[in-house]
Amino acid sequence: MILLDTPVLAELLSATPSAQVLAWFATQPAATLHVSCLTEAELLTAAIRQPQAKHLISLIDDMMDADFSGRVLPFDSAAARDLAAINARSTLPAATAMTAAIARANGATLATDTPEAYAATGIATVNPYDPRPYDPR
Repeated sequence: MILLDTPVLAELLSATPSAQVLAWFATQPAATLHVSCLTEAELLTAAIRQPQAKHLISLIDDMMDADFSGRVLPFDSAAARDLAAINARSTLPAATAMTAAIARANGATLATDTPEAYAATGIATVNPYDPRPYDPR
């Protein structure tokens, strides 16, 4: 299971997405890709602040429905417990710590453009911007 961090998913919505990230996505089985409720909220929050908000929100809604139906991970009790453990030993920003907690609670590898930000959490990460092949073993 791979949890997509917000910047990685936002890359797909970019007018000129990274070729490296597109190539990485092309090699991942769709059923293994998940997003968190936080990522959905962050994308919608960014969209609503734009002049073309209605169009962007429609794109995000369509992507969530078509590409991630049944694969949006919640911030639940298990994630809350993992968040407490992460916060006990780090001073990460709230959204970063919550994303790590959701990944940990679900046994997911986090696809992120900033793996170093998650080093203290103990979760597995992969950087889709890294040209080296991803090997989950």
